[in-house]
Amino acid sequence: MGTHELTRDVWDIDPAEFPADGTTAEQARFLLRYAILAPSSHNSQPWEFLVADETVEIHAAEDRWLDVADADRRELYLSLGCAVENLSVAAEHFGIGVDVTYHDEPSPVAVVGLQPEGELSSRRPAGLFGAISERYTNHHLFADDPLGETVRQRLRECALEDDVTAVFVDDADAKRSIAELQAEADRRQMEDPEYRRELGHWIGIGALGDAWLKARIGQAVVSHLDIGDREARKNSKLVQSAPVLGVLWTNSDDPSARVTAGQVFERMSLAATAEGVAVHPMSQTLERPEMRERLADIVDADGALPQHLFRLGYASDEQEHTPRWPLEKFLVDAD
Repeated sequence: MGTHELTRDVWDIDPAEFPADGTTAEQARFLLRYAILAPSSHNSQPWEFLVADETVEIHAAEDRWLDVADADRRELYLSLGCAVENLSVAAEHFGIGVDVTYHDEPSPVAVVGLQPEGELSSRRPAGLFGAISERYTNHHLFADDPLGETVRQRLRECALEDDVTAVFVDDADAKRSIAELQAEADRRQMEDPEYRRELGHWIGIGALGDAWLKARIGQAVVSHLDIGDREARKNSKLVQSAPVLGVLWTNSDDPSARVTAGQVFERMSLAATAEGVAVHPMSQTLERPEMRERLADIVDADGALPQHLFRLGYASDEQEHTPRWPLEKFLVDAD
């Protein structure tokens, strides 16, 4: 695959360049330029794609799996699901039907069939395509403005799959309990030198968007200092500032369930972006099994399994998108 540099240029896609008269494989490669704009934990971009005839195989990239923070691969599969959703939304925008087959193995996790003459989904909300290149994760404090029922309903409509449940938490006591859990998770994670080393690696290479010098300083600070108390205070405030916390849960921890949950999250993120609503995933409490169980109790999951926690609200804009590796890094050849 060669060596490729992180760049923000990948965000500049001209839809007019879509190869309408090209082969399905050529169209697939164009659509994958939207898939790689999906969010992923630490911006690790843990996907690989194999384009063959009228299908795109989505594989997990083991070298970009966060094996310390994400030991059970929950975030890995969620990230792959986000990429699947971007690919699906982009395909339907250009009039191409999509059929997704899921597998509970890492290679491939999913196979997306592209059907140029196929039927388009009638359930996926309209207006998501334009949000793909506008979406970003917002790390600011949110304004004390409620999320209206119209917006909430639009987001609820994004949970198309029967095996993924979306819940909104706006009760002050529940948010306070989640904020306390978040703070505890931050402290516990930052006590682990291996966790800090892994996080420091992604900061240091610039994956989180910092310029070279700031990234190197950030890597040194995170890798060698226990800043758990600082992170706990900051993230607790972020949780409590959100008018609404979103939680996605499923009935199983199978990879396919997690990929589907990732699709729902990205669909909600795109819908939120279209509505001017900021989104910020908060993964730390779900990275520790005992805290994940406590989160399930707080949100009254009734035996279901929380897969994702995120903030929703209104905030000032981030200054720019995080960088991505170009598509060529992620394309693999058939054996």
